[in-house]
Amino acid sequence: MTERPTIAVLGPGRIGRQMALAFALGGCPVRLVDVKDGRPAAGAARTLADARREIVRDVGLMVEERVIDEAEAAAVLGRIEERVGLDALKGCGFVQEALPESVPLKQAALARLSGVVDADAIVASGSSTISPSHLCDAVERPERFLVAHWLNPAHIIPLVDVVPGPRTAPATVERTLALLESLGKVPVRCGDSPGFIGPRLQVLLMNEAVRLVEEGVATPEDVDRAFKAGMGFRYASIGIFEFIDWGGVDILYRASRYMTEATGDERFRPARLVEEKMARNELGPKTGRGFFDYTGDRREAFETDKVRALLRRLRSERS
Repeated sequence: MTERPTIAVLGPGRIGRQMALAFALGGCPVRLVDVKDGRPAAGAARTLADARREIVRDVGLMVEERVIDEAEAAAVLGRIEERVGLDALKGCGFVQEALPESVPLKQAALARLSGVVDADAIVASGSSTISPSHLCDAVERPERFLVAHWLNPAHIIPLVDVVPGPRTAPATVERTLALLESLGKVPVRCGDSPGFIGPRLQVLLMNEAVRLVEEGVATPEDVDRAFKAGMGFRYASIGIFEFIDWGGVDILYRASRYMTEATGDERFRPARLVEEKMARNELGPKTGRGFFDYTGDRREAFETDKVRALLRRLRSERS
């Protein structure tokens, strides 16, 4: 196995703990670092002890669910070291910031760590919504800086949004993608835009779910039940754009128009690109093209593949 870089995770909160575990599961030595920031050393020690407790618990659950075995669990826990202070970042090839979602806080931390980390180390912010262009000026040599946004729980969910800043070097992006892929993650490159991919979709979905409850349409329990049995089941196997095509771009267009008219709310109006697809008669497999190409035998292959994927998921749910 290729020698794994030493990883520093800066911030031992909930997501930082999970990131540390994800890197350790991928075979990397990890330093989970509390910067302390003027707090008594005992406070940092308590935070790190609680982080260790939660990591041990989560590793135990992975063993119980037969994701890993006892020997691997012991090795994973042995790769994680709790440290206090920025000196712990020295000698690390990849520094993953995992501090609270505050621009001033992250800028201050990134500025402080810039004078400590190795010259060739990649510095990644774990921001879920903050654009890297709002953070990169705090980092010395911003060509080595980007955002790597993980989804909670980070040691389980495969997706990581990888977001280069305006001065990020291509080599930094490629090294980050390679590292994350080696952990078994699914890194997705994303342009510098607030919210990236995952959070931007999530914030709309979650607010709409709350509005259903606000308006008395359904209870939180029924909304969750509907989501897990419907979209949660479907989108585990079919991407959003794949489903737009499969259902038909025209169906999305008409549903969006109806919802806009029925509610009087512009948030439901069709996206401009949907209207353009309608004008070009690019409606999905039935017209040979939607957001993807279905010419030749591609339509049959696509539809067969998606039906098989859903059937396998159904079988898994029933077993």
